Amino acid sequence: MSSTDSENSRLNFTFYPLLWLSISFAIGIFLVNFLQLDWKIYLITTIISAILAIVFLKKTYAHIFILLAFIAGGGFYSQIQKQNEPLDSLKLLYSSNRINSGDPVEVEGILQGKPELSVGGFSLILKSEKLIYKGEIIKTSGKIRLFSGVRDEQTQAEYDDLALHYGTRIRVAADLNREEKFLNPGGISLISILDQKDIQATASIKSPLLIERLDDVKTFSPFAWIYDYRQNLIESIQAKFSVSTSGILIASMLGNRNFLTKNTAEIFRDGGTFHILVISGLHITFIGGILLLIVRTFTRKRFRQFLITCSVLWIYSFAVGAEIPVVRAALMFTILLFSYVIYRRGTLLNALGACAFLILLWRPEDLFNQSFHLTFASLAGIIGVAFPVIEKLRSIGSWMPSAENPFPPETHKLIKTFCETLYWSERKWRKTLNENIWECSIFKSNYGILLEKRGLQKPLRWIFEGILVTAIVQIFLLPFLILYFHRLSFASVLLNLWVGIFVVLQNLTAILALFFANFSSILALPIIKLSELFNWFLLAVPQIFIEYNLASIRVPTYMGSMKAIYILYFLPLLVLTYFLNKWNPFSLGQKSGVAGGEKSGLISKRTIILFHVFIFLLFTFLIIFHPFSSPTPNGKLTVDFLDVGQGDSALVTFPNGETMLVDGGGRFNFSQLFIEQEDGFKEAFEPDTQGVGETVVSEFLWEKGYSSVDYILATHADADHIQGLINVAENFKVKAALIGRENLDDAEFIEFSQMIERKKIQTIKLSRGDSFDVGGVKIDVLSPVSEDIDENASTNNYSLVLRLIYGNRKFLLTGDIEKEAENELLQNSIVLESDIIKVAHHGSRTSSTQEFVDAVKAGFAIIPVGKTSRFGHPHKEIVERWKNAGAKVLTTGERGTITISTDGKNLEIQTFVKEE
Repeated sequence: MSSTDSENSRLNFTFYPLLWLSISFAIGIFLVNFLQLDWKIYLITTIISAILAIVFLKKTYAHIFILLAFIAGGGFYSQIQKQNEPLDSLKLLYSSNRINSGDPVEVEGILQGKPELSVGGFSLILKSEKLIYKGEIIKTSGKIRLFSGVRDEQTQAEYDDLALHYGTRIRVAADLNREEKFLNPGGISLISILDQKDIQATASIKSPLLIERLDDVKTFSPFAWIYDYRQNLIESIQAKFSVSTSGILIASMLGNRNFLTKNTAEIFRDGGTFHILVISGLHITFIGGILLLIVRTFTRKRFRQFLITCSVLWIYSFAVGAEIPVVRAALMFTILLFSYVIYRRGTLLNALGACAFLILLWRPEDLFNQSFHLTFASLAGIIGVAFPVIEKLRSIGSWMPSAENPFPPETHKLIKTFCETLYWSERKWRKTLNENIWECSIFKSNYGILLEKRGLQKPLRWIFEGILVTAIVQIFLLPFLILYFHRLSFASVLLNLWVGIFVVLQNLTAILALFFANFSSILALPIIKLSELFNWFLLAVPQIFIEYNLASIRVPTYMGSMKAIYILYFLPLLVLTYFLNKWNPFSLGQKSGVAGGEKSGLISKRTIILFHVFIFLLFTFLIIFHPFSSPTPNGKLTVDFLDVGQGDSALVTFPNGETMLVDGGGRFNFSQLFIEQEDGFKEAFEPDTQGVGETVVSEFLWEKGYSSVDYILATHADADHIQGLINVAENFKVKAALIGRENLDDAEFIEFSQMIERKKIQTIKLSRGDSFDVGGVKIDVLSPVSEDIDENASTNNYSLVLRLIYGNRKFLLTGDIEKEAENELLQNSIVLESDIIKVAHHGSRTSSTQEFVDAVKAGFAIIPVGKTSRFGHPHKEIVERWKNAGAKVLTTGERGTITISTDGKNLEIQTFVKEE
């Protein structure tokens, strides 16, 4: 084997030192979460390992001591960083309960940018300096995100008078918040999301009168100009383009996703292309790549290319807000481009390692960051697999006799034909023959010659390489897409290419339109129309895939120790990546060795490769089709009362494993919003807000391993009960939908009915007297009656009331019934006595009359209600009434998911938040 072959085949410590050192450092940071050792132990281990590495420097095993030193060093560094958290940080003030989340404070600080526009208002990032809490002045540090709604022109004028901008010092009165909103297994941690964005608290400003402008501090003026220009550009785009187009333009170019419509955002999510709208790793890399191509047309000097491209990219990064994911991506691109400048073999993987090492030095906690995982997995796939594969395919297809490779590649005939079709250039071959004194004939695929003549070879090559890169990135991202988004899109391999092309075309034409608009609106108009046309094409194809349910599937995750499968998935993938990088199609004797002298060794290598292909496919099957994710039946009746804020949702799991979701929570409807365009036309706007059914209930079910729910039951049509069931019906396979009274005047009920019909789910109507059995559990329907009671009665009184009986234990689920329905149940002598009751109407005083409470005789009273309720639920007297009757009262807002299970005799109660 030649020295070049040997160099190509090495994938070891000496060839990629920065990659292995960064991996070791990351392992150390990871282990700190499991080995809570004193920082001195990590430090001593680091020093000893480093000394041993120096002592045995010339030995092969010195690498082991170096890696151990970096593992221990990562643990030491992580421990020190945690201990060095500023004592005055808002994060520590809240975690130590020195400040209670939601309590009013006055906070003083410096604005970190101009108000960030949003539909219906704007947000501010305030770098806090001090706050006043209960009369005490407390020095603070940490950023706060403030949101202010702008209701009318007068409010806007008052904010304009404040002249808020980058560097303004203000004092504001607000209720700062730093707490989780929904406490359920599988729930999205709001605190973690804030920490990843370096935000330590949030608040809403109720009025401009609560802001006091103090003074202005000196700032780096170019940044202030950039922020001002960005906001003006957002306003200009909104005025000139439709709501759909402007939302995509503002998100993809300026990093502000507040103007995306709900429908547009869902199209991108369903198609697996939402990352195109998120300015992060891939986005920055793409923009940097475009800049590099432009700069290369003006200069061949690599250092100039590096300097100009990175300067523009960093300015852009600050223009879009300089959030941590953006800065991290810009840093990575800078390092990778520098590796291109120095042009050393194997430098890209080393550069990737250097990126990881520097980022973990900057923020060790980023190791557990979703954005970090997605970015590095994508780049690992591109650098470790996509680039090498494309390079090898190009070399096979474009091979001509040379001193370095005098013999043709030893590959399968089909591979050779395919590569020659895409990469063989007959023109270059004729030119080479004319430039040399020798002549020879080589046989190439006629397909490539034909495509080159017709000008189709390059477009097909670009399409193939785009699809290949996207597919490889999808492979490397698979576990993360399931774990973080529970979504897998096979269509995204094609849609990423389609959407990416039209987003670029739309953005370029929009930039031209905005440029010409400075001189003439008439000149700009046809370009604006062209940009709108590109937007139509951009969304049309993904919509077709979505309409025919070909865009994406929703996938649950494994629980407990089975989650290890998401790590094990990468082991065969890394082995296959290793062999792929070792593969050299021009290695002499590679093909003949299979049948000849090196038979046993090569057969062994082939066996290893085939084995790892099989293991990789097996793990892929287990992750996508999740045959073992659902919990196995345990012979118990279990009810999980979810924390959905101001709403109801309970998952009933029967002894045989069947499931029934009773209500799905929901959110209050947003008032209709409008965006005014340049011609005065106001276009309706529905913001991209995901409901409780998607972000809470569905997440809970996916975390438990479910991809189907046997029954969904809507107790009644209130939004905080039925709205979430719409998302569940869309995301899961459902056998039947159980309903009580139909309310065809209610928008949520109509939408629910339409979803049930579209999904072809069987509908079963229930009323008093119905009784059925599921898995040995008897379910009695106690209310409502089939005919009307009173047309003027509250619709809450039409709620389905169920009594579940398993062995000696009874559960009473009451929906939102009020005292009229409770009295009606009592007057009809219906047996209500139960061990557990779901308290009606979130503990409102409209329900839970003394007679009803006495009749139930519950041991446990569960109240589904948010930690804070704008209605004041649960009312104090109702809580006391249940307690005085001998019930232990538990609220979901305080305890999170409340899980009660029984074998028919004993009761087991667990809560997400443990009792202190």
